[in-house]
Amino acid sequence: MVNFSNSNCVDMVMFYGVADGNARLVRELWIERFPNQRMQRILQAEEQILQRVEEEPDISTLRLAAEVEVSQFIVHRTLK
Repeated sequence: MVNFSNSNCVDMVMFYGVADGNARLVRELWIERFPNQRMQRILQAEEQILQRVEEEPDISTLRLAAEVEVSQFIVHRTLK
């Protein structure tokens, strides 16, 4: 699960205002403003995925994606 700080939440609200509610534009603005946070989130997700697979080797990729809150693409890419 992603935990945002209070200042991150304020930034997100501001981005939604600037982007007129356009989620794709908000995502682009967020990545432009905080490029390292995206990489940190991906690394955390990959660690969680690998840990869950060690705990339960037969877990489905769909369930794993739901538990880690990432897309199945990221699960597949991590396991590959």
